[in-house]
Amino acid sequence: MPTSPLERRRRTPKPPPTWRILGGLGLLAALAFASREVWRYVQAHRVVLQFEGAGAEPIELTWFAAQLAFAAPSPPPPLGQRTLAAGTTAVTLGADLVPDAAVVRYAAPGAGTGFLHVRLGEPVPPIALRPAGTVRGRVVEPVESWSFGWRCAELRPVAGALVLVMGGGEHGIELARTRTDADGAFEATGFDRGLDGLGLRVVAPGFALGHRPFGRDGDAPTVALAAAEPVAGQIVAPAGFDPSMLRVLARGLPGVECAPAKDGTFVLDHVPTGMRPRLVLHGLPRELAHAPLRALPAVRIELVAAAEVRGRVLDAATEAPIAGALVSCGDVRAARSDAEGRFELLQLPPGANRIDAQLDLRHGRQVLSRRGSQPVQLRAGEPLDDLVVRID
Repeated sequence: MPTSPLERRRRTPKPPPTWRILGGLGLLAALAFASREVWRYVQAHRVVLQFEGAGAEPIELTWFAAQLAFAAPSPPPPLGQRTLAAGTTAVTLGADLVPDAAVVRYAAPGAGTGFLHVRLGEPVPPIALRPAGTVRGRVVEPVESWSFGWRCAELRPVAGALVLVMGGGEHGIELARTRTDADGAFEATGFDRGLDGLGLRVVAPGFALGHRPFGRDGDAPTVALAAAEPVAGQIVAPAGFDPSMLRVLARGLPGVECAPAKDGTFVLDHVPTGMRPRLVLHGLPRELAHAPLRALPAVRIELVAAAEVRGRVLDAATEAPIAGALVSCGDVRAARSDAEGRFELLQLPPGANRIDAQLDLRHGRQVLSRRGSQPVQLRAGEPLDDLVVRID
């Protein structure tokens, strides 16, 4: 029996309302956007290492802080390590293992130990595992004599000197080590000779540290060491604090450092004769500080309760917050102001001081510096909050 037009309309499926279609499309778009943002976040918080030439041996990874630190041990202490199983050709390291920027050292049996700089979220070219290379050289002490002026009369060999192959310059990381023989000669092997940024550090008692870069080809030049003047000192610490947990560093002389004894006494070797660098204690807890001092034949370092300063950097004309300004307290501590102009300086010695702020603006080849300062009276163990430093 034929159906009526009314019955046919009742049986025909109704199309979904327009708002449902638009809502579904919007949901799909939101999911796609969220997925893309999650993917971007994951990509920005990881680094992928790919190895070429990996064999049937495990690969040892060690990573270090990438920042150049004048007040940190050199070579720097490792931040972490990981062993890759034999045959591994790629690995992903996340932000839980590697900080924003780092130096990664890689080593595998039969291959030269190498290094590379990485940054989370940035691609890394494939790492070639090449055969281990060798560098040869000699360590000597120039001996001068007077003949119408001081002249080098001979080169005396330095036996037993420690020779480190460094990757990344004077503040780099160790790739290999060896010692000189009775003639001052050495041969260091086990590192990737095909890398750029290789150098030698030579350590011998009674001498200043020797640093020499060397290239991919040929042997290293002769390393001549200069005499050093040891610095004896005493760390006076509060009751219950163990000074042997610290390291005494010579600021600006990477590798010149020593560990004090439990009674606070120390002898810092390798300071060039006549030089008086700043001494810094690495490993101090947040609540302790010491006054700035220079290396002397005998030095006393007294630990006291530290002061802290928090505040903001503002434009002197508009009172607007200034981001990215370098805020410092002498040459003790420095920090950058954030987007709201806020800064924090910790472990400051008490007493009269000054907080300086500087913002460098580049216009082509010219650099315009804006500066400001604020005198402060710091008290031991007390924070100074809400300090305002205005720059012109």
